[in-house]
Order: sequence, then structure tokens, then C-alpha cells
Amino acid sequence: MIPLHVLTGFLGAGKTTLLARLLQEPAAERTAVLVNEIGDLALDHHLLERIDDDVVALPSGCICCTMRGEMHAALERVLALCPARIVLETTGLADPAPILHALAIDARLRPAIRVASVVTVVDVERAEELLAEHDEVRRQLELADRVVLTKVDRAPQRLAAVRALVAAAAPGCELREAVDGCVDVAWLLTGPRLARLDDAASVRLWLHHGESGSGVRTHAVQRTAPAQVELVHLWQRLVTQLDGHRLLRSKALVECAASGDVFALQSAGHAVSPPRRLAHRPPAVRGVQMVLIERGLGDAAVRQLLATLDEALRGTRRR
Repeated sequence: MIPLHVLTGFLGAGKTTLLARLLQEPAAERTAVLVNEIGDLALDHHLLERIDDDVVALPSGCICCTMRGEMHAALERVLALCPARIVLETTGLADPAPILHALAIDARLRPAIRVASVVTVVDVERAEELLAEHDEVRRQLELADRVVLTKVDRAPQRLAAVRALVAAAAPGCELREAVDGCVDVAWLLTGPRLARLDDAASVRLWLHHGESGSGVRTHAVQRTAPAQVELVHLWQRLVTQLDGHRLLRSKALVECAASGDVFALQSAGHAVSPPRRLAHRPPAVRGVQMVLIERGLGDAAVRQLLATLDEALRGTRRR
């Protein structure tokens, strides 16, 4: 049976960074990756910078509710590649319980796949805030076998408090800190599962809360023309300071008007990452592709947000 590792964590926690580093390790050879995204544009698999037959992008919706059928088809596709293991990266708003339950009761997949672990990534900078405000974070921790703490270097003073929070929210799980975005591959991909999650009946107990992610909306933006990366980055910094508590995530691939290079631009809550040039340009990316994920922005606020983004993409500033 092929081991399957569910990689989860809230929006912007660092799942894709961890996965990208993992795929660079020799011990991770023959790893098939399934990337699930929320939104109408599939961007995360480009951020992995490993575009081949082992990377499958699930382009819309949340695996745990609307995309269950597509998840099964994708798993059957990668099983045909005879990988050593499978890593399923969920959306930042996923509840892992329905994923685990669906795998446990699937008569076709059950003989071929063994769920080996649930790995939850936690952003130390925002852990306390996110646990207080988003049920998804609590659900992801409740089902974790292993927890990876990220961005420790940005908030070392919060580490002890976050460790205590995680220990309370995820009793019995193993916990390590990511160094330069990575942890020991052998630790991450081996080891026993928590006994409480070893069968379909026990997983079913975690389903009573209902669907996660209610009230979340996504907005996809595509422009064929290249843009000024610095202006798009400035727009991200401004809007996240104003609406970071409601604009949960923005992620974009931007073709630079000056150089033709493609840059990844990302934000999570109030935190904005610096632009990162992709070493290998995705051949399908032209112009600008962006996904915005928000909860609680009204229609008028969204229209205003998109209007200011359009100005940034056209290289103009509002006066």
C-alpha cells in the first residue's frame, strides 16, 4: 500500500514553501503531489516550481466538500505512476476530517492507499490570532499527527506561547520547528499515526461540525499584459493594512513588464511576502494571474478593491 500524507494548515501558513523544500530532498524522490486550491485559478502548483506528471492541480473548491469526486480521480491518476508516497496539500480552509473519512470508506482506493499522517503547518506569527478567529485552524490541529511551526525567526518571542496552544489543541501530536522553511524529511514522512484516527468510524466522529469555510469568497483576476511588480506589491501592502483581517489571502503570478521574468507575490492577513522571482518560468503564465480570498468584505468593498488593483496593474496610482 502506498502511504498518503495529508498536508494542511491555514492560508499563508507556509504549506507550499515546506512542500517545495521537501521535494528538493533526495529522500523525497518518487513523491507524487496533489495540490488542491481554492479559487478559479490554479497557481500553487506553479509556486512549487516542479511541473511534471507528478504534480496534479485540483483547480477549484475545497476537497472536503465539493471536490471529493475529483480527488478520487486524481488519486487514481497518480497511483498509475507507482510513486513511493503521495502528499496531498489541502486548501488553507480545508477540514481534513471529510478527506480522511472519504478515503477510509472508498472501496477502490482503500486497498491501494494507506493514510500515513496528517501534517498541520502553523504560522507562529499569527497562530494565536488565527486560533481565536477561525474554526478551520482548530479543526486542522485536532486531526494532526505532526505539527510544523513556521516563521519562528520572525516571532521568536511567541514560540513558547504557541507551543502551549498547539499542545492543548492537538494533544499527542509531535511538533517541530521549520528551519529555512524545511524539517527533517524522515520525521515528516515516517512514524505511526494517532490511534484515534485509525478507522473510518473514529474519523466519522469528527464530522459533526459541518462544512468549514462558510462565508469565504474567492475572486480571480487575469490580465494578459505584463505589469510593474513593484506597484502590485505596493498595492498588496496597502490593502492588507486596511483589510487584512478580512482579506485572508492574495497570491499572484506577475509577468514583469521590464524584464519578462515571472514573480510570485503573496500575502496572508496583514503579512506580505517580498516578491520572489521564479527560477523556472511556467510556460502557461502570461501577464497577471491573481486569486483573492476574503471573508466578510461586502460587494462594494470588493469592487473598490478590484478597482485599485486594476490601477496598479495598469501602472497608475490613485491621486
